[in-house]
Amino acid sequence: MQKTEWNTQKLCTDVGEYELLVEKQKIHAGCEQPNHSSWKWSVAYHGAQVASGSVNKMEDAQKAALANVPAG
Repeated sequence: MQKTEWNTQKLCTDVGEYELLVEKQKIHAGCEQPNHSSWKWSVAYHGAQVASGSVNKMEDAQKAALANVPAG
């Protein structure tokens, strides 16, 4: 039986009424590295996206999502 390796692909949490999502994005076209990936982050309020972006590291995506929660 082949060994299966599991990887975290998606993380989410709530901050007040905001939902924060961090998701691994695989990019193949136009990259020298065949398995290059980035991490998309977003902040949503009652289902409406209020901020988003993309960075290279999961930890940076988590920080960016937290930093973009509107003050209130």
